[in-house]
Amino acid sequence: MSEQPLCWVCHRSEKEISAFADMETPGEREIVQQMTQVARFKDEFIQSADGWRKGVPKEFREFGFTFVTSNPDQFKSIRIANGLLGEIAAPSKLLGEIAEAKKLTVDWLVNVAPVLRKGDGEVTGFGPLSHFERADRDSLKRMLDQFEAKWHRRIGADGGKGANTSGYQQGFEDLKLIDGLEFMIAAGTLYYDVQSRLLDMAKREEIKSKPKRGVLAVPVDGYPPIPLCSVCVDLMREVSSRQMAVAPSVPQKVSATQH
Repeated sequence: MSEQPLCWVCHRSEKEISAFADMETPGEREIVQQMTQVARFKDEFIQSADGWRKGVPKEFREFGFTFVTSNPDQFKSIRIANGLLGEIAAPSKLLGEIAEAKKLTVDWLVNVAPVLRKGDGEVTGFGPLSHFERADRDSLKRMLDQFEAKWHRRIGADGGKGANTSGYQQGFEDLKLIDGLEFMIAAGTLYYDVQSRLLDMAKREEIKSKPKRGVLAVPVDGYPPIPLCSVCVDLMREVSSRQMAVAPSVPQKVSATQH
């Protein structure tokens, strides 16, 4: 196995140069921050889900999920028997939280599901899906397909005319409150997983866009090609350009008649 060429100036290999010059771009930093936020929001969502499960009164469980979450304020005046404690107000705040979580997570999935299935189009918050590798786009479709196969429910339209050709029920169709809540929690978790996958894809695309660093044979007048690393080449160019900028002008010769 041949040895890697070393830079003639700094004596570093291509691997060493890549490690030295692999600086995190502003775009990478922003994506990493977003990935951290998504992970935190997912943890908070899962913690909230436990509270929602425990907080739904049994008297409400036969109500339709869509009806309850679409009209949480209608339950403010309803009171529920609570054993020795008499009556307590219906948990309209809890229902409002569930409705808001559904709007943030499931409704976003409903909007982008046709795009994920097709592997092309605009993904809200991420731009055109065509910017990513085909294998990555296919992985997003598999995530959606596997979720729907598990729940036998469709998220969003099939595309085209919006017809449901899967044979699955659509979204929260015919689900009671407690069952719809479980579906919403699962779909909300999928939302954060899809967001994480999209951010990971965006990060890899950002890394690919960075200039490549390495050791190349650079032709020099009167000499054979010399191995120089990209860092040294850039450094030489920078020093040369600065010297040209600050070089003093050569004074013109003054003739005797000008005195």
